[in-house]
Amino acid sequence: MKNLFFTLFFGSLISLLLTGCSKDETTVPVDQIILPTSTGFNMLRQQALSDLVQTQTFDAGDGIHFVSNKGTILDIGQYELTDHLGNTIVGEVELTFVEIFDRGNMVVANKPLMGRDNTGHLHPLITGGQFFIQVTQGDQVLKPLNYYYVTVDAEHTGGLDNEMILWQGEINETGNLAWNPVEIGFGSGEGDDGNGNIVWTDGDQAGLGFNPVTNTYDFFINDFGWTNVDRFAAVSSALTKIKVKVPANYNETNSAVYLAYEDQPNLLAQLDLYNTPDQYFTEHFGFVPVGMTLHVIFASESNGQFVYNIKEVTIAEDHIITIATDDLELTSKEDLIDRINALN
Repeated sequence: MKNLFFTLFFGSLISLLLTGCSKDETTVPVDQIILPTSTGFNMLRQQALSDLVQTQTFDAGDGIHFVSNKGTILDIGQYELTDHLGNTIVGEVELTFVEIFDRGNMVVANKPLMGRDNTGHLHPLITGGQFFIQVTQGDQVLKPLNYYYVTVDAEHTGGLDNEMILWQGEINETGNLAWNPVEIGFGSGEGDDGNGNIVWTDGDQAGLGFNPVTNTYDFFINDFGWTNVDRFAAVSSALTKIKVKVPANYNETNSAVYLAYEDQPNLLAQLDLYNTPDQYFTEHFGFVPVGMTLHVIFASESNGQFVYNIKEVTIAEDHIITIATDDLELTSKEDLIDRINALN
């Protein structure tokens, strides 16, 4: 499913834009919030994600050494791309690349950090960077023949964290992204080359190394799509299940609730369950630490702009947070990103 994401993405965005433009539009004062629509909210999210896309064409026979806007390095070898039948690809292909390191862009593009444990429960993750990588030839989504290699500057997320592991993302039927740990395969590396680089064993399906010399995460993997360098957030206190009550006419189709933990800028949790009768967002089993100070971020849309509210809360057991209509404000995507990234 993740491999089809961007193939379908641009067609969906065009359809949504045409649908929006075909309706009679009424001028609304910028300080007046009108009722949200699921189409409008999805358009804002899709445009926010589209704004993060970097692309480059290259010859499949030559491979590519790609350096992103934030210095992430992607290497795909010569003749290392295949179609879904395993046929080697030749000729011009196109790389689609997305990198996200900050909570602001995670919110507006709906790319939170929730990872599955061995019971299937979702817990907040701390990230060293999340990435979408896809290569296409025309309408055909390609696969790596063996591996591709990525080098990530750890400075973007506060330095190397040796507890990080690899994750792959999965977009569910509601459009939310969840992360699954990657199976390393036959080994996780043996020794190093004298410069801090791990030497990987033959047969590894994926691997992650930590290079203190270059201050980078170095990983390889044999599948395109969403990939993340993450670990579970450490928890030392009791956990509780919270509720965030939202105004009437807002629900899981046209709004979302995220949690930004204080002093953890590389973590963004999401409350992904909505209770229709009582109009509140919550989650599945209770992952929020009691006593934690965090920011509850509510996001929706109004007439093509973001609607939001941010509340600082210190969590008590079974905490209920209420967001009232009067709490809501209109803002641009850029301003919302800045406000979220400025949170402590």
